[in-house]
Amino acid sequence: MPTVSIAKGRGYLNHNDRSIDRVSEKSWDPELSRKNVICRNIPIQDAYNQIFGKALSEYNQRQIDVNHPERQIKNYYDHISRSKQEKPFYEFVVAFGNMNDKDTEIYPVLQRCLDEYITNFDERNPNFKVFQKIVHLDEKGIDHAHLDFIPVSTHNKRGLSVKNSFRGALKEMGYTGKTAFLDWRQSEEKYMAEILERHGLEFERGSGRDEHLNVRQYQAEAREINRLAQQKLKNMELPSIPEPEIKINPITKSESVKLSKTEFDKIKQVIDYQQTQITSLEAQKSDLSAKLENVELKLDTARKKPYMRENETLTQNLQDESDFSEKLTKKYEKLNNQYIDLFKGYKKLEKENSSLHEKNTSLEKENSSLHQENASQFSKIKELEMKISNITLDFHYRLTRAYVSIKNIVQAVGMLKYDKDEGYGIENITDKQERLIDGVSEYGSALAKENEYPELAKQMDQKVGIDESLKSFVKLPEPERTRESRSSRDWDIEL
Repeated sequence: MPTVSIAKGRGYLNHNDRSIDRVSEKSWDPELSRKNVICRNIPIQDAYNQIFGKALSEYNQRQIDVNHPERQIKNYYDHISRSKQEKPFYEFVVAFGNMNDKDTEIYPVLQRCLDEYITNFDERNPNFKVFQKIVHLDEKGIDHAHLDFIPVSTHNKRGLSVKNSFRGALKEMGYTGKTAFLDWRQSEEKYMAEILERHGLEFERGSGRDEHLNVRQYQAEAREINRLAQQKLKNMELPSIPEPEIKINPITKSESVKLSKTEFDKIKQVIDYQQTQITSLEAQKSDLSAKLENVELKLDTARKKPYMRENETLTQNLQDESDFSEKLTKKYEKLNNQYIDLFKGYKKLEKENSSLHEKNTSLEKENSSLHQENASQFSKIKELEMKISNITLDFHYRLTRAYVSIKNIVQAVGMLKYDKDEGYGIENITDKQERLIDGVSEYGSALAKENEYPELAKQMDQKVGIDESLKSFVKLPEPERTRESRSSRDWDIEL
């Protein structure tokens, strides 16, 4: 049964395309290098420009628009190269079989399997932008492919809309959580197993660490995570959870929790301890799942084989694996009990949170009552505003009428000096009389301008006359009849 492996490589681009001198006799055979297959070999700077050029221009323009030109990124590749969170690119080294398979009859089949895998890699992993894809046939080990790629995350709200992000790339392809990469690699290995099966070969998992060796330790990464977690737990102390001091604001009635720095640090220690325990449990579960999957894979293979003798052998192997699985199950139950204890602690915190939630609900009801009262006051304020508005409009109307009346009076007084035709002009007018008439006009005009009635002021300065509204008041009254002129009948009526 040939093995398959997919591992993170070191990413020596010049080594991959053989553009550097051979390091040592153990590296590769120059006579065979011409057989290497260079499927793709784009300079990484060009790849960055193709992938991130548009997003970088848009980001820099936004910084200029918000008056922060100093935040512009001149070269995104250099920017990522200095980053402590992301790498400029990543490399996977993929192999079907091991060095012992190179001189066997299945070697040509393994070459076809490798070709099929790398041909479909881009389609399966659209967020891994491969810029170098080279198959090495000139080394002592089995043929293997170097896939160097830039992980791309799209539709980002912060920074560049398209950016370098390994975690973001995995997430967009459907792999999330702490085991995202392990889940992705497991999916790829499943696809590699399907390729082998299509070519009539059975699958056996390689180490995922070295493309030249056949070390069957798929669980190594999960076990390493568990080992580090357990080591961290040994050096940690689990403090007791402090009781928070709850204070009530006498004005808003809202509650707040006051913690000292020491209490806050204790809570952080508890959370860190529990998260480390969960990480350990997840790693152990991943280890158990991988072993059970291997058992199921062998069982499935046995069911497909028509040869009874091989089926019997596999059945015995399956029984052995089942016994081992039972031991693992007991171990898992123990781990599960530890998880239950953690869950109980979580439930206790949840209960305390529920109590705080109830108090918060009560405060929300009180706040709703205050809100209704506030709405009532707001309605009264609106009503007062309406009354004030009406009073203001009425005042403005009356003020305008008053200034129009002043204008009419000023123009009528002006007739005493300037009228020549209607008989209102004063003959032999004295200087004081003229000055009084002009003074009244100037006073009315100045008052109108000061109170923003420029049109009325202009009329006072330029025109004189008697407005229709004044004519009934300045009209001479008809002479009253005397007693003697009245008829006797009138007297009779009065009597």
